[in-house]
Amino acid sequence: MAKFTLSLLTAVLSLASAVTAQCGSGSPDATVTGSGSAFKATRGSSTVYSGSDYRAAIQAALDSIGSGQRVAVMASGSIGANTITISSGKIFEGCGTINVGNRSGRGAIESINTNDVQIPYLTMTGNPYFGLRFSGTKNLSLGKITMNLSGGLGIRFDRDAAANSNVKMDVISVTGAGSHAVETWNIDGLNINQVIARNVGESGLLLQKTT
Repeated sequence: MAKFTLSLLTAVLSLASAVTAQCGSGSPDATVTGSGSAFKATRGSSTVYSGSDYRAAIQAALDSIGSGQRVAVMASGSIGANTITISSGKIFEGCGTINVGNRSGRGAIESINTNDVQIPYLTMTGNPYFGLRFSGTKNLSLGKITMNLSGGLGIRFDRDAAANSNVKMDVISVTGAGSHAVETWNIDGLNINQVIARNVGESGLLLQKTT
């Protein structure tokens, strides 16, 4: 069965962790900064993108790092009806607010057939088809995920695609989805702390072929 237990000790440790760790803290391997129509992606001392395309800056930062390395998106902006892809072993922190559009059948952020992807922090707004979309993942970790949406579906694990194993979700908060806040298919080993759904069109948490 999927696990939803939270002990007092875990709660205390989580609170302590929240106090000491913040999105973008320490030394990320790559960062995205800027505002308006001017964004920059840097990896160490190297600029890997400079221009007006927020999504391109984020993708360039992700593509510049390797497994076990971290990207911190400090800037807020809009990616439109496009998709950010996260490959195996990468850590993605969305510290700014990422506004998204609706790309039919796709996620605003996707990780497909990957291992050890982490999204410790994310704040998303907009009307996505899927806010986050996954399939074929192993050891996926979702941390503090906040979605203040005006439609669409929050987090989706695909039905007709490769199965997932060992998925962890900390605190998932979804407001305003037109469909489900979180919909899962084909997960072997799901551990959830909290899913908080408000004003959503369908289920807050819909588990299918999930243990």
